[in-house]
Amino acid sequence: MNDEIHIASIVVRHRPDAFASIDRLLAATPGAEVATREPGRCIVLHEGEGTRDLLACIEAIQATRGVISANLVYHHAESRRALDDILQPAANEDDDR
Repeated sequence: MNDEIHIASIVVRHRPDAFASIDRLLAATPGAEVATREPGRCIVLHEGEGTRDLLACIEAIQATRGVISANLVYHHAESRRALDDILQPAANEDDDR
């Protein structure tokens, strides 16, 4: 088992009639979902165990009929253990007033 989780966002530009094809692809792709959409583009979120999964998702999106481009705009990798840590609120300088 890989100790890392990779979280990424992909901006997809496509013809308006490609929504159904993209939805079918992402429904069959573990860890992928459409976060937001509007005519001609959408943002896909992908969460997986490594860059191989992420690249396979991007390549599959690019190969989908009606897709013009699929560009990675954010990628973050972190250990599973670090993601399980409870975060404490950051100290805010304004709180001292």
